Amino acid sequence: MFTDNLLAHFSGEYKTGRFGKKMETELSVLDEFIKGKGAEVFDGRLSERDFRLEYDEIRDIRKTTYEGSPCLMIEYVDNRAIVNENKVVTLIFPNLANPDEAVRMVASVKQKVQEERQRQWMEEQEAKERQEREAKQYMEDCRSFYNDCYQFHIAAKGNPVYELARGEMQFAGIYIDQEKNINFLKIDGNTKEENNACIRYDKIHYYEKAGSIHYTTDIKGSGTNFGGSISGGTVSTLAGIFGGLLFGPMGMAAGAMLTHKPAQMESPSTVFDISSEVHKIDDRSVILNYYSDAKQQLLDIELPSDIYNFLQTHLPEKRYGIVLEIERKDAVKHNQASAQGAIEGASVAAITQNDDMDLFERRIKKLKMMYENGILSEQEFTDEKKRLLSEL
Repeated sequence: MFTDNLLAHFSGEYKTGRFGKKMETELSVLDEFIKGKGAEVFDGRLSERDFRLEYDEIRDIRKTTYEGSPCLMIEYVDNRAIVNENKVVTLIFPNLANPDEAVRMVASVKQKVQEERQRQWMEEQEAKERQEREAKQYMEDCRSFYNDCYQFHIAAKGNPVYELARGEMQFAGIYIDQEKNINFLKIDGNTKEENNACIRYDKIHYYEKAGSIHYTTDIKGSGTNFGGSISGGTVSTLAGIFGGLLFGPMGMAAGAMLTHKPAQMESPSTVFDISSEVHKIDDRSVILNYYSDAKQQLLDIELPSDIYNFLQTHLPEKRYGIVLEIERKDAVKHNQASAQGAIEGASVAAITQNDDMDLFERRIKKLKMMYENGILSEQEFTDEKKRLLSEL
């Protein structure tokens, strides 16, 4: 790495003409640039000029003569120069001490600077190419990670999927696996991250629709009268009072008609403006109810509203209405079984309490009633009747 170290210094002096003033020249060679004071030839005369040049700016440096005296000459490219079109400026250093050494020193340092900058450029190119290769390899790894995850969870098994979001090597969605479990999947190939949560089929209670769509209407109006009158124009007050109700799903057309028709304005001037803006508010969703082992209770998850058809297609038996009907039937069946068991237990116990004739007749009547009302089957009725006869 270069620093601003002084490597060599050269100086000299000259006169501008036979009776001109004495001028000094100097050249300092540093490891990154040269600087000093030279003379520029302009209209056949020399004028002093301070300079500081990067080595890349130096186009030529050599020993020459000026008015018969040895001197050092430096040509460089000056982008600010307007003297000539090629922007090449020539500096001379008349009577500079040891010009041959100055030429050798400047040329040597310039070559080292160029070699060092070439080396740095090559290192930068190699670093850039290495970064590009690493970035390309990383992107291939990210793409492979994304494809492997998506293949494992969804594509390889043909699992039905509902997409929540998809981007460049990014996916978020819900899929149903072969065991009908609901899986929540997020894949980010750019960061090589995968998140997967699962609600087992036996833990899913039901899903149902929630929320609704409704509309609100903002009615805005302003009026300024500068004299004159309005004729032929009607503005409905119903639009302002009931606008929010009329701009519902079934009433948008009707609501739009209840604004106003153009008025004919008479001089001098009247300005009246009314406008309405309809806002649609959609708070529909789907509620998924499931049992959480961690919380030891039923929990709700709110899902997008359009996932309902997806769930209805692949998990129709978990729809709220069906689950409710099954639970209701199970409850009725359970209650009937409990009631029938109680009746049968009480009847058998009553029949076996006494063996007198009156009790026997009552037992026969009860058995007959239970048989006729379908409480006892024919085989059960026959068996009970035989048992009673055997006790006589």
